[in-house]
Amino acid sequence: MKRGFLNSKPAKERPVASTNNSGLDPVPTQFPYAALDKPVEIPKGYETPLNILLNGSKMELPPDSFAYVWTTLPGIQLRDEPQTECVLLPESKDIILKTPGFPKPLPPMPTCPAFRVARSPGKGMGLFSTRNIKQGEIILYERPLLITPAAVRATAPEHFSPAQVVQHSLNTFERIAEVSVNRMTEERQAAFMSLHNCHMTDGSGPIVGRIRTNGFGLPGLQPGAQPKTEMEFRMGAYSVICENISRLNHSCAPNTAFSLDKAMLAYRLYAVRDIAEGEELTLQYVDVLCSKTQRQEALKPYDVTCACSVCTDPTTESDKRRSMIGSFIPTISAWAANRQLPDDWLIKKSTEVLDLIEKEGLEYFELYCIATHTIMEAYICLGDSENASKWAERVIRQPWSEEYNDQHEVEELLDPESPAYAKHGLWRMRVDENPIGELGAMFKMMGEICGPEGMKMMDNGGGMFMMLPNQNASPETLKKIADAMVKYGQPSG
Repeated sequence: MKRGFLNSKPAKERPVASTNNSGLDPVPTQFPYAALDKPVEIPKGYETPLNILLNGSKMELPPDSFAYVWTTLPGIQLRDEPQTECVLLPESKDIILKTPGFPKPLPPMPTCPAFRVARSPGKGMGLFSTRNIKQGEIILYERPLLITPAAVRATAPEHFSPAQVVQHSLNTFERIAEVSVNRMTEERQAAFMSLHNCHMTDGSGPIVGRIRTNGFGLPGLQPGAQPKTEMEFRMGAYSVICENISRLNHSCAPNTAFSLDKAMLAYRLYAVRDIAEGEELTLQYVDVLCSKTQRQEALKPYDVTCACSVCTDPTTESDKRRSMIGSFIPTISAWAANRQLPDDWLIKKSTEVLDLIEKEGLEYFELYCIATHTIMEAYICLGDSENASKWAERVIRQPWSEEYNDQHEVEELLDPESPAYAKHGLWRMRVDENPIGELGAMFKMMGEICGPEGMKMMDNGGGMFMMLPNQNASPETLKKIADAMVKYGQPSG
């Protein structure tokens, strides 16, 4: 894989990073990726003290010091499972440790893996399927080699040039990451150092270069319920490096998607469509809904010139289709009780979305899962359990979805004779004159208010009211929304 990381404009003159509470209001460095004409010299004696504690260490530090912990997770070795070396804020570590079920063991390794690592022409190393893989299959489970901060803080003196400030931060990052790499087993350390490094000429050290090349973001570990400042948000952001997932090469029509099982501290890599034996496994690095020209520009920091089928075939129609994807968000709640719309209106609109996505090879996109789920629920609203069960089968084949994780509930709908249909809150909502239950009544009212597009502007200037694609809100929640609409102004009709 050739992947960029923290690529942005050069740092400003002011100090930009610090691992201690310098009082200089530094912000994390965002590193440039251009090759240097010559190495940037940093005078001796300016190394930033590292407020990083080893497992179990006790040290009194100011609450705003952004002190990190070098730690190994899971802290106890499960069977012969690999462990992840981490540099985390203590609060971020607590989030992982308090995850229900942590540490959950990895499933047994398959005797015949579904992938192999091999050279990909023009791309370095990549992953290739060793057999036919069905949509929704888990290709691999992987616990990361390393988790590090996505940005570092390193206070630089006022007289440092902008280039020295950046180099000073890169040096600090290297020192921090080096400790974690040295804590790895020899096997894991060798796996990390075997990863590609495309940052050998921009001032990055050998470890940071590999982090920047192969790292991908890890959200959800910011301390506190809501970070108060940009500093808090960015200092709670992390980068993950894996032995195999980090080798996935880019495609504008990727055939895989991954998700984190936090209790397992491991990633699942899914096939988002059927994959043939010998096909390269790919991932998207940038926003692939934009035009080919925009994608190629966005890929420059990643040292990637994309030659996937989407980029090599005539692109005018592809660009047009991609611009249309996302223009309609299927919303079951805006249609379910709105009798002004035909019964097949939402199914047709959602099918159009699916057709666009499949033509462009963008099944990884969350909208693909939303549209599939919406068609299933549209048939439930029509009281058609036969067709609903067929679409439930398709929903089951999309376990990578972040929006819908109710696999058990959907499994109950695979049988068209299942009593789960009669218990479903949307059952026959388009058929019965008066929808049953509070949920049906609220959907009817809100669907009539919002219309077919699921949104209306408030006539008092109070903003826009939208019915969200994920309609799995309780009647109590919908009642609160309706009450707020009455209080702050009815939507304009």
